[in-house]
Amino acid sequence: MACQSNQQESRAGSHLTWQELPTGTITRIALGSCAFQWDEQRIWDAVIASEPDLFLYLGDAIYGAFDGEKVCDVTRESLAREWGELAAVPSFQRLAASVPVMAVWDNHDYGRAEGGAEFALKDVSKEIFLDFFGYPTDAPVRDHSGVYHAKVFGPEGRRVQIIMLDTRYNKGPHLLAERAEGVGGSLGKFAPQTDTTVTLLGPEQWAWLEEQLHEPAEVRFIVSSTQIVADPKGMDEWGNYPHERRRLFDLIDTTGAEGVVFLSGNVHFTEVSRTDEGPYALYDFTASGLTHVNEGYASVDNPYRVTGPLVDLNFGLIEIAWDSGSAPAITLRAVDLNGETHFEHEFPVSALRNDAQRAGGGER
Repeated sequence: MACQSNQQESRAGSHLTWQELPTGTITRIALGSCAFQWDEQRIWDAVIASEPDLFLYLGDAIYGAFDGEKVCDVTRESLAREWGELAAVPSFQRLAASVPVMAVWDNHDYGRAEGGAEFALKDVSKEIFLDFFGYPTDAPVRDHSGVYHAKVFGPEGRRVQIIMLDTRYNKGPHLLAERAEGVGGSLGKFAPQTDTTVTLLGPEQWAWLEEQLHEPAEVRFIVSSTQIVADPKGMDEWGNYPHERRRLFDLIDTTGAEGVVFLSGNVHFTEVSRTDEGPYALYDFTASGLTHVNEGYASVDNPYRVTGPLVDLNFGLIEIAWDSGSAPAITLRAVDLNGETHFEHEFPVSALRNDAQRAGGGER
């Protein structure tokens, strides 16, 4: 049966006023994921108070495939109702009226728990999703096989590219692990996919991503609803598709794309991970837990973790100091419900270049 709304009446017709995306230099980006639409969502006032130029919704803006107790099937009507319930949340209305938003989905707002290409209602869900977030009817994303899209902000020398990936619409099947849950340091039920023909992004999105990485930009934030760098948990993550994870790192190398930082959600806690598997240090800032968190997920070993975890209601905040001494710098912050920073991680933009070009640049 379809998930039932916690409200007695449908609010599918609720209207939100969305802010236009900025056109100038970006210096502050807020981000987050995982919010129950039936919650009062107190976090948004702290997000607004941080005065970001942009908010990036990393997925699970609603739980259309989960009613708080059990996983359930969805229909067009139930998805519209659940998005309508979010539109009726006063704090979310204040966010939409105050801060420009770019969004991608994860499994629950996609409409199928752990779902991928097999989801029969994925095109219906895409239409509702893009309509909800105010994407124009002629936006290029409307023609994509999924909700992936990108935009470059700011003038030359301070260009910030936001690349929003879709890790659901084209995702091939998981490989189930042949072990009990929690055994071997893994919390989830999935093992790395051994069939290298199984895709995560799909051919069309991979070709599009390569084009995007050739676009000129000083800083690039690649957004994924699931973690890219941290890969051993066996949950929904790029580690379940190691050949696709490797392909992403290689593509950054072969395109010569500099300034890449990954942003991810999904896991119900916040942390910063780093790997040296790419052409330069690749950071993954995971921001998750807008209305709920999970200590068990955070306790699983992450050998790539450099900062965190924060297991409290939170959002992420990125600050780009374009005039930071001799070189621009990026700071990743985990911010709680009261606007307090719990941890931060800073590194110069020069660290996000290949070895020949950065000539000694490094983390601070």
